[in-house]
Amino acid sequence: MPATPLLAEYPADIVDGSEHLVALAERYALYAAHLRSAIDSTGNQGDADTADLYTEISRDIDKRLWFLEAHLIKSEDVIG
Repeated sequence: MPATPLLAEYPADIVDGSEHLVALAERYALYAAHLRSAIDSTGNQGDADTADLYTEISRDIDKRLWFLEAHLIKSEDVIG
């Protein structure tokens, strides 16, 4: 039996740019949380090398999420 996917399927019917930003930010946030959990789990198991790899990936994902969220805030300021 296949494992349940971590991320929800990306909505194929989105046409608005801000809706794409929201969908991406939601998925990045979920992935970032999963990475932080993996960092803790591998660290607790004594696998420092894997925890370090996850940490490096997490930094990149957090930075990209920050850009997405900043763009969303900027979009809300323009609209509102």
